[in-house]
Amino acid sequence: MRGQRPVTEVPDVVGLGAQDACDIVRRAGLVPRGPEGEPEPASGIVVAQAPIATAGAEEGDEVVLWTQLGPGKGTESAPTPPTESALLPA
Repeated sequence: MRGQRPVTEVPDVVGLGAQDACDIVRRAGLVPRGPEGEPEPASGIVVAQAPIATAGAEEGDEVVLWTQLGPGKGTESAPTPPTESALLPA
């Protein structure tokens, strides 16, 4: 019988650079990822995350990070991050 993994609080990384955000998520025992199964973001500013900050997650769970390049950093635009209600469990 397998035991449950320890529960940790999801850190708030919205507004941070992608590399710093990923480091903080990893230090919390969680795995940073990009949206739709992409690898963790390497650049940009985190504009949204799921699960939201202060939510409980089991160690090893994924935290999805949506990033966007800053103004004047190119013409790429990030997809619109989900609304907070879309991040809440059903």
